[in-house]
Amino acid sequence: MTPLVLIVGFLGSGKTTFLKALLPVLHASGVEPHVIINDYQNAKVDAEQLRSLTNAVEAISGDCVCCGSREELLVALAKFVPGPGRAVIVETNGTTDSEQLIEMLSLEPDLKRFSLPLQMTVVDAKRWQKRFWHNALERDQARTATHLYLSRADSVEVRRLADVEKSLAELGLAGQRVTPVSLAGEIRVLCDDLASEPERTVCRGEGCSHDHHHDQAENGHHAHPHQDHHFASMELALPSVVSRRDFGVFLKGLPDEVIRAKGLVRFDDAPEEFFVFQKADRFDEPQFFPVGQTPRVATPLVLFIGPHLPEESLRRAVKNMDAKT
Repeated sequence: MTPLVLIVGFLGSGKTTFLKALLPVLHASGVEPHVIINDYQNAKVDAEQLRSLTNAVEAISGDCVCCGSREELLVALAKFVPGPGRAVIVETNGTTDSEQLIEMLSLEPDLKRFSLPLQMTVVDAKRWQKRFWHNALERDQARTATHLYLSRADSVEVRRLADVEKSLAELGLAGQRVTPVSLAGEIRVLCDDLASEPERTVCRGEGCSHDHHHDQAENGHHAHPHQDHHFASMELALPSVVSRRDFGVFLKGLPDEVIRAKGLVRFDDAPEEFFVFQKADRFDEPQFFPVGQTPRVATPLVLFIGPHLPEESLRRAVKNMDAKT
């Protein structure tokens, strides 16, 4: 069997950053990771950051793999070629219903070649439970975790860190704390332990149990429990090159409805270099990651994620920046 690892966490919590730290350690330990990234519309943007870290990166753009992009994930897993020391790592969409995803992966008969999912949830120490009406989704993503990683713990005050730890303790979360190094070690051991087992038993019906048990709707389908807090995504083309200053002003002035902005950009002072950028909070500074002169996604673009996006306002902001170029 092949280990199946899910990396879960709310928008901008640090999933891709964790994955970038995990992949080199996996390679060093002799594990060959196959990465599947799920995100709104253009998952290839995040995939660009991983091209230099692993040869196998697959992008699934669209809805969460727990619901709208479910079939795309099943197809990606079905065509995976297993082998000694291989593991599949799925970085999920930031609004994924982890309970629904685990149930689907655990009960799907065609996935018997994979282990039951190991779910590693990234908990953002800076923003934990500061999501307003999205707090319930964030809690649920942590509640189903087998493993937990606390991101940005070194960038918050001691008091804030203590409050986060207290909140996690009150939720009674059973997830084991990990780092990229310790998780890589567990995946290595899991690869070895599963090497002699061709497939697992997929149970159905009364009297059947498995590591992650969840109630199933009568019709066999599942409504996304967080549809009341539906997230929208919007992708717009950016100018071929932009001023760093103007682009910084543009990102800083994004409306509150934009929970996350990311994409690909080129600056007029270095037009030959592409940068992946992301901004996860209106108070945070954006992050930029150089991805070379010829990325597979070679079109400057910006992707906005959030509830009830003000489309016309965002279009005007991009158009105004274009006019300055």
